[in-house]
Amino acid sequence: MQALTIRSAQLMSSASMQQKPDIINKNMVFHKACNSNLATSDRPLVVIYAWLAAKSKHIYKYSNLYLERGFDVLHIKVHPTQLMWPVIVQGLTQVMLDFIHDADRGQQPILIHGFSVGGYLYGEALHKICTNPDKYGGLRQRIRGQIFDSPVDFQGIPFGVSRAVSDNPVVQKVVEQSLASYLKVFEKQTTAHYLRSSAAFHANDLGIPSLLFCSHADPVGPVERIEYVVGKWRSKDIPVVTKLFEKSPHVSHFQHYPVDYIQALNQFLGTIGLDYSEREDKEELVKRRAAVSV
Repeated sequence: MQALTIRSAQLMSSASMQQKPDIINKNMVFHKACNSNLATSDRPLVVIYAWLAAKSKHIYKYSNLYLERGFDVLHIKVHPTQLMWPVIVQGLTQVMLDFIHDADRGQQPILIHGFSVGGYLYGEALHKICTNPDKYGGLRQRIRGQIFDSPVDFQGIPFGVSRAVSDNPVVQKVVEQSLASYLKVFEKQTTAHYLRSSAAFHANDLGIPSLLFCSHADPVGPVERIEYVVGKWRSKDIPVVTKLFEKSPHVSHFQHYPVDYIQALNQFLGTIGLDYSEREDKEELVKRRAAVSV
């Protein structure tokens, strides 16, 4: 099978490359939209939850897809060791909520784009929003849509983390078994937090329209588990679109199917009223992003 990769130069506009991001902390980086004439309150903000062990240069490829569309971008990544301590993730979640709830950006429409364990991270945010309606009630109207690429639920954490920390099958198995034992032993201290986040993710009590990317070739985020969650949302009449690929590995759908990925993204943004790419013809935009090298 030929591996397809997007040329970095064609993913990044010169303007977005010149813009220096704001480092909030070691887990969060903020990029302000480069080519937008809109006031802060009118610009959309996308919160990107990266996959484990994601490199900044890979996350920026996705960030630039939104910067070119006039979005502000807040991207968040956690390390495998941090993921195993829910109190750390909850602290990061609080920082994120304070940031997007700040008075300077308190009216920005919000989009969520989560990769892999980003589903768990976002579940922590949903729990805080839904259990603190007096403080975060405004976010219910501001979150316009959520996109998940290869989402991993609680059950996939040992498998996913073990694959993120090593490529060695023996090491992977040891780590996976160790994490499974850890979650069993510390059920009240740790596992209960994962289950609570998972419940918030499954419930989708805010009724947020969703787009999910998944693949039959992804053992970390199995299609069957994703379809199970999708079924729950659709039973509540929540608009859900799924884009299923055949051969792309975990969080690699964009690299393998760039045209299909961007077309699905554009269509979804249009349906939720966040299509800010009017300055470029959409077909030309797709062709330019989809130039590939073998």
